[in-house]
Parts: sequence; structure tokens; C-alpha cells
Amino acid sequence: MRQYNNNISEKANKSLNDRAIVVRTQKTIIAIVAIIIISAIILLFSSINAFAKSSQKPVNKYYTSIRVEAGDTLWSIADKYNNSSITDRQDYIKEVCSINNLSGDTIHSGESIVVYYYSAEEKY
Repeated sequence: MRQYNNNISEKANKSLNDRAIVVRTQKTIIAIVAIIIISAIILLFSSINAFAKSSQKPVNKYYTSIRVEAGDTLWSIADKYNNSSITDRQDYIKEVCSINNLSGDTIHSGESIVVYYYSAEEKY
């Protein structure tokens, strides 16, 4: 509460006191509303994050051997087996070349090469 001022009337002092109480109440309400809004924002973002994590399926990487057919290229094989957005086509081709010890990007019909793909289901 504010100090009583002897230089002004009692009615003026009461009015100033009442005003101080109203201002203090308004500040308290603003602080409470701000805390509620901040808490709601934090809760919303944590809920969105949890939902996003729960909706993502686990992705498993698998390897398989394929026989190169006539007309196959590393790019067409990448388009066929790189079925996810995890690896772009160029990186996929680089990794297939590395796995198969290919020094260039040339493959021949009848060769067997190892490729990889991603799947949400677990395979044993």
C-alpha cells in the first residue's frame, strides 16, 4: 500500500490508494496471462514434436544382390531401389559403387551387384 500523504485530502489519498490497488491487480493479471500463454505455447510445441516423432515409421536399411539386365544403368537402378528421401540419387550411386568396388559408373549386363534399399518393416 502506498504511503499516506498529509499534503492532500483524505479523499484524494483514498482515491490514489484505490488506483494503486487497481494497477497492482492489473499487473498481476497481465503476469498470470503471460505465464498461461507461454505455458500453452510450450505445451503446443512439445505436443507437435511428440506427434511428429510418433508418426515417423522407423526406417531400416537392407542390402540385396541383383543381376544387371540389358539396358540397366546405375541411375535406373538408383531410381528403382532408392525408395526413400534419406539418400539422394547421386549419393546412392556413389555408395553402390563403393560397396561393389566399382571404379567408374559402367556396369555390364549379367553382372551381379549389391544394392541397398530402405523399408519400414523389419526383415530377418
